[in-house]
Amino acid sequence: MGVGPTGLVGREGERAELAAFLDTAGMDGAVLLLTGDPGVGKTALLDAAAELAVAKGMRVVRGSGDEYETDISFAGLHQLVGSLPDELGRLPRSTREALEVALGLGTGPAPSRIAVLNAALSLFDEAAKERPLLLVVDDLHAVDQASRAAVGFVARRLGGRRIGLLGAGRTESDESFRSTGLPELRIAPLGDSDALRLLSRRFAHLPRRVLSTVAHEAQGNPLALLEFAGASGGQHGRGTGWTSGQGRDVRALYGVRVGRLPHRTREVLLLAALEGSGDIVVLEAAGGPGSLEELAPAERDHLVMVAENGRVVRFRHPLVRSAVVDGSTGEQRRSAHRRLAGALGDQPERRGDHLARATTAPDEAVAAVVESAARSSLRRGDADGAIARLRRAAELSPDRTVRRRRLSRAAYVAAWVAGHLEVSHAIMREVEGDPAARSLLAAATAGFLVLVTEGDADTAHALLMEAIEQGPMPPGPPSGELETALFTLTLASQYSGRPEHWQPLVDVLARFPEAAPAAAASSLGRVHHDLGSVTDGMLRRLDEEIARLRDRSDADVVIRTALTASYLDRLPGCREAVSRVIRDGGAVGSSMPALMFVALDDLYAGRWQPSADAADELIALSEETGYHLFVQVGHYIAAMAAAQRGDLDACHRHCEAVWGWSGPRGLRRLENCAHQAAARAALGAADFETAFRHATAICAPGVLPPFNPEAVWSAPDLVEAAVRTGRHAEARRHADALRDAGVGHLSSRLALSAATVTAMTSADEDMARCFEEALALPGVEQWPFEAGHARLAYGEALRRQGLNRDARVQLAAARDRFEELGARSWEARAAAELRATGMTRTGRGKAGEALTPQELEVARLAATGLSNPQIASHLFLSPRTVSSHLYRVFPKLGITSRAELRDALEALPPGPPASRL
Repeated sequence: MGVGPTGLVGREGERAELAAFLDTAGMDGAVLLLTGDPGVGKTALLDAAAELAVAKGMRVVRGSGDEYETDISFAGLHQLVGSLPDELGRLPRSTREALEVALGLGTGPAPSRIAVLNAALSLFDEAAKERPLLLVVDDLHAVDQASRAAVGFVARRLGGRRIGLLGAGRTESDESFRSTGLPELRIAPLGDSDALRLLSRRFAHLPRRVLSTVAHEAQGNPLALLEFAGASGGQHGRGTGWTSGQGRDVRALYGVRVGRLPHRTREVLLLAALEGSGDIVVLEAAGGPGSLEELAPAERDHLVMVAENGRVVRFRHPLVRSAVVDGSTGEQRRSAHRRLAGALGDQPERRGDHLARATTAPDEAVAAVVESAARSSLRRGDADGAIARLRRAAELSPDRTVRRRRLSRAAYVAAWVAGHLEVSHAIMREVEGDPAARSLLAAATAGFLVLVTEGDADTAHALLMEAIEQGPMPPGPPSGELETALFTLTLASQYSGRPEHWQPLVDVLARFPEAAPAAAASSLGRVHHDLGSVTDGMLRRLDEEIARLRDRSDADVVIRTALTASYLDRLPGCREAVSRVIRDGGAVGSSMPALMFVALDDLYAGRWQPSADAADELIALSEETGYHLFVQVGHYIAAMAAAQRGDLDACHRHCEAVWGWSGPRGLRRLENCAHQAAARAALGAADFETAFRHATAICAPGVLPPFNPEAVWSAPDLVEAAVRTGRHAEARRHADALRDAGVGHLSSRLALSAATVTAMTSADEDMARCFEEALALPGVEQWPFEAGHARLAYGEALRRQGLNRDARVQLAAARDRFEELGARSWEARAAAELRATGMTRTGRGKAGEALTPQELEVARLAATGLSNPQIASHLFLSPRTVSSHLYRVFPKLGITSRAELRDALEALPPGPPASRL
């Protein structure tokens, strides 16, 4: 083997693979990861590839991981983006701002993680317009997690683009960057002959014996070969010969070289090592005038190099950076961090990080800066960064009460936004170990944790009420810690649904003015307590805040606003914002309520399969992360979707799961949710007695209790079940209660519900007019199931009055709507009513289709109570054939069980079936 054009020895195979990679990348996009031990030559191969890429006419942009910046989100991506300022300026405004905000280069609403990743890809596309682009990322194992995700995202989308991504990382590092399935090239140590060839070429003056010893000690590692031989060469010149031991440590050898540099050069090198990105502007601002000139000795010794664009300083090898830091004293590092903080005044998060590292003793001024940086992190969607900075701010807090507040905030963000229950519990153990009095925020966090993990609303409520009662009450709207505590108290009272919990909450909220934001706890509490009390002014404020969500990516604000909107049928306006929360992997905790809202929006809109899918995802994510309370919400939504589709078994399973978990914990609200789904399923199956039993488990007829929204939402089900079971007085009382609640102005769905129950219970002479008025309400088609249900009730009422022709119009419309929705049991109900009017429908296997003679005979025998084998024996058929006949008979008759066969057969009109009208 020979020496390559870049000075590499024994790497002919790797060079060939890299050349082929560059050819593919320049035409159609490609990605390749170099893996191997430290010092094996990955960086040298990256340099060779970059040199070859330039020769091929490609543009090269480089970045690298930095072990001192692994806790700064997008620090690695910042290096790549910072090399493309002109291209960044040419991006569309929204795309450019997503990158600028995420990287701390600008201010604005926090972009979602997916928006940042797409913006990075767009930037690289822009850079590759004129000529192919090669992205080179060294030390992937030391790249921060957010940037690593960005690298993976871009790498998987390079097909068809003239962009290459070439990365390198250590084999010994964690597997997170290597588990992506991206192509890898394993870099092996040099063989013995190549090792000696490299040494002979670079150190021809050394005796063969020394070279052989070095080759044996270095075990084919090129970096070790060169550094060991270099150390040996110096000693040989002084007559000392080769030594082992500490001399084997390559980092130590770099340390010796760094130690020989002038003091001022080492100072600037330390700034570069701790700054991370190598930004010349920042380094000059931190080092002072003329500081960059001090790097010349390090450049001449091949320890650092300045990029071709003159904007970035790069270390020749990561071990050089480590050696620079290792060779400095603690005070020197702190001084460097202080100077860097002074140079980063326009980047609050990086400034806060450097100030924190420069400070050893508690210092409130520094702690306040770090806490401000945490708020900035949260605004741009970096929950993990916010948690880390809040914890560091707490460490720097001289006042124990302030320390507890900052720790409690970190724990709350970990649980509510980030979804890190273990982290939250660990922080709270630290908080609870402090003998200082419990703060509002500590109570809010402890209450939230016990509520979502154990479903213990009693403990959560007690913790929060005690803390709120002990604290001061401001004259204006609540804010800060008090707002967070009230919001958590509202959640505990909401899921409990018991008077002993919600009455104290109502009393507390009564102390505050009504003109609060829709996302505020006071607004949510009032909405949940009494839907009818929501004023038009509150609705206008809510609509305005929903409209602003498109510019808000603070997951906390989005989720709180959507929660209030969910009670007032305004989830469609929140859909885009809550979907961003789900797509953004940095807000796992908020993703669970966001999934609830997506599933509910799909449920109300009649998209039941997507709703069920989102509910299943919610159940799986909540179980995986330990948020057991949210698991039950997933079961409720899945039960409702199953109830409306007519999947009675699935609905029953989900309801039983909710009752089994929530009942022993006294979570009456969740129990009511399951009863609502069970009542809806029973209505679809025309089991009106069961439907009445479940509906009245939510509330008594004629009563809409406070803090019981399911009583409002299930009111049409209770009224219909009461009417169909002959409980007309109860039906009228409940219809009056819903109408008197004044919820019709809140949304077209609630207006339709109130109008429908009024029509159901009206006098015969008013019935048709009332139903027509209900169906003519503006916006009712937005709620397809409720509109279909109203038409079904209208048609049934008309048929009972003997107005069959008019009834057919409504029943056929209801049947067709239910068929479109996939509401099998509801479609069967409408079809059965149509048959009773003498109307059938054609179409294979559909409700109303005429039975074949053999199907009719099988159905008649089954109606007498005979089993399938008995019917088979009687008709000389196989049991399987009998089963197939019945499988087709049930949908034709519009029924779901054998128990309904007799009535369905008796309702068949004599003679040929009537044609469909």
